[in-house]
Amino acid sequence: MRKAADGGTKPRRRHALPGLNSYRDFRLLWTGSALSVMAERCSGMAFTLLILWHTGSKSSAGLVGFAALLPALLVQLPAGVLVDRWNRRGVMLVCVVGRMVAVATVAVALAGDRLYVWHIAAVAFVQGALTVFYQLAERATVRGVVPARQLSAAMATNEARSRAVNFVGHPASGMLFGISAWMPFMSSVGMYLLSLITLVRLRAKDDTKAEKGKGKGGKGGKKRPMTAEIRAGLDWVWKRAYFRTALLIMAGSNLIFQALILSVAVVVRDSGRPAGTVGLIMAAGSVGGLLGAITGGALSKRLPMRHTMIVSHVAWALVLPGTVVFHHPAALGSLFFITSHIGAAVTVAGMSHQVRITPNNMQGRVGSVVMLLVSGASSLGALGTGFLLDAYGTRQVLIGASVVMAVLAAVATLVFTRRGAALEDENNMAPPPERESEPVVVSSRTTLTLRRIDG
Repeated sequence: MRKAADGGTKPRRRHALPGLNSYRDFRLLWTGSALSVMAERCSGMAFTLLILWHTGSKSSAGLVGFAALLPALLVQLPAGVLVDRWNRRGVMLVCVVGRMVAVATVAVALAGDRLYVWHIAAVAFVQGALTVFYQLAERATVRGVVPARQLSAAMATNEARSRAVNFVGHPASGMLFGISAWMPFMSSVGMYLLSLITLVRLRAKDDTKAEKGKGKGGKGGKKRPMTAEIRAGLDWVWKRAYFRTALLIMAGSNLIFQALILSVAVVVRDSGRPAGTVGLIMAAGSVGGLLGAITGGALSKRLPMRHTMIVSHVAWALVLPGTVVFHHPAALGSLFFITSHIGAAVTVAGMSHQVRITPNNMQGRVGSVVMLLVSGASSLGALGTGFLLDAYGTRQVLIGASVVMAVLAAVATLVFTRRGAALEDENNMAPPPERESEPVVVSSRTTLTLRRIDG
């Protein structure tokens, strides 16, 4: 406390933290990951365009989409354990190199006028698997490059990055594909190379080694079996009833949106419009997502997760039926703008919530469980949608998606208006124990350390 002018006392102001750009390692992490995401988005969309426009098979397009998203089911849990064991910077570097080489094989094959569905599916799987590792390692690394008080802002900035990259990547992929089928893939190779050059300069501190040494089986000790590590992450999530329910509901909504993306691509192709139209529709969604990411940080601070779940799913349930009626690209772009705006805000709020309440030495494992539940359903959505489109057509699939979303909105409203949801939200608002010290950057070249004083 310090004396006021009238002789009284007034509370001491908290130390003001600098902007995120003041943190060198955060800038490098953000830039390298932006290039990596851009490369992944550019080639990922080109996979679908390549199969639809060159084979015309909806089921084959669904199969390739399934291969790209299958790692979200198969790789998530072991990846979470390994990310907590390994150096996270090293994981990111290996993932960038692996994806660059895999995508390069597609560019070479297409340049030689050779197209095999099995090859495209295999590369899509490899890229998807390495992306799982990369995302878990990057999210866990954020806590090592910014103070805890700026986690929400950092997560919002990262989500805005991904949405902005989508805005550029999707139309660019469609445009490059229209020039030549191999060009989106070669462009991805170049962006992966730039990402690698940027991330090599990253010097993020690996806190997991110090924390492992404190527990049983630390330095020189015996590591627990991977199954035990996976079970620890699953148990942590399972003990939080409303948190796991939120993840399951989000899994359902992600399945619906995966069906929506493939259905819209089929609508565009069947209407005789060029492949670049799909990219423009997705770009409209990316603009909405960018705006949603910008507001997501403020949302995570002001609106409890239970309210976020209700509002978002009710809004989606009201918007989604529009895809059944309106098939003009401008209308579809507007609908994607709205749904992506909501989705980005929810993603930022959810990521901030999860990273804040999870102990640092469990970030990889808990993050893998979250991604398994939330994104794993997308792989099933891609596979199932391809066959449903062949069997019933786009109109029936879009009607079914709208009905399922309405059911999810009703479930979210019933579950998250209960008193138990409010209690769990309140209990989770307290952050986990932080590191003994946090980096506070005074200038781009000077770093001071402020030690926390309890009591």
